[in-house]
Amino acid sequence: MISPVKRLCSSSSSSLVKRQWHPIVDDDYLRLPNLQSMIVARVKDRRLTSDILPLINKIYPWPNSLKHVRRLHQHDNQLDILLYPSSFLSSIEKSQFEKYFENETRLINIPENPCLLKWQYDICINQYWPNLAFRENKILEQSQLNKDLTEQDEISLDLLQKIQENDKESHCAIIVDNERKIPLVASRDYRHEHPLQHSTMVAIDLLAANSVYLRENLVEKFIEKKEKKAYLLNGCSIYLTHEPCIMCAMALLHSRISTVYYLNKNPNVGALGSMYKLHTLKKTNHRFSVYHLEQINSNDTLNT
Repeated sequence: MISPVKRLCSSSSSSLVKRQWHPIVDDDYLRLPNLQSMIVARVKDRRLTSDILPLINKIYPWPNSLKHVRRLHQHDNQLDILLYPSSFLSSIEKSQFEKYFENETRLINIPENPCLLKWQYDICINQYWPNLAFRENKILEQSQLNKDLTEQDEISLDLLQKIQENDKESHCAIIVDNERKIPLVASRDYRHEHPLQHSTMVAIDLLAANSVYLRENLVEKFIEKKEKKAYLLNGCSIYLTHEPCIMCAMALLHSRISTVYYLNKNPNVGALGSMYKLHTLKKTNHRFSVYHLEQINSNDTLNT
């Protein structure tokens, strides 16, 4: 018998509709860097650049925080120089300015922080200041892309559907060992019996109760590598029918989960995309990947 997920994938190819995992990433990757307003002047004679630079560096030394922005930009036999922020109180004396620069300055924006992705860099050099330092990170760029379902994903989603069979609205969870590609525990939501018994918490509790048996090989591997501590969910993924709340997301973080996959967003209390993005917080001591299942049609339109 073909699983519901496999039937979906096979039918999708004919109708040009398929499901993919969509990464839930830090907002810094979804927007342009903050902008800072700067005054720019055009040099009269490029041969005087060696005299101009000490002058403007004395008035406004280029800060380390802007080392991703190159102060000079040469184009079409002309040279532009970033002088200082528009809010800067000091300025070049009029006589010196007239000696080195053309009559008028202009105002432009520069990114306050380095561009993280190429699309940000492309917009900034085309719309703001053309001379920016940028080094493309292929791994980071790849992490922003949707990814197709694997066989492990299909099996896990099929199991979720079976657990949910009698109650399509129930919250369910499956924890999978990524290396051995086997499910370790499966759980349902029992918050009607106790307010803390969310499916994620139940799954973690079940795994903790059986960790000696279920995780024996993996724990031994961490001991061999002289890891300080073999956390409960090292090397594991969790598949959820619903986006976890803050309590469940924190439990996953403290257990050192590797990847979280969920099917339905939780707009009121979701902590991994809807209300918050707990996994992207800079001050947490563990980072993990989060994906939401989305449907893509032939026009590449996302349907959540």
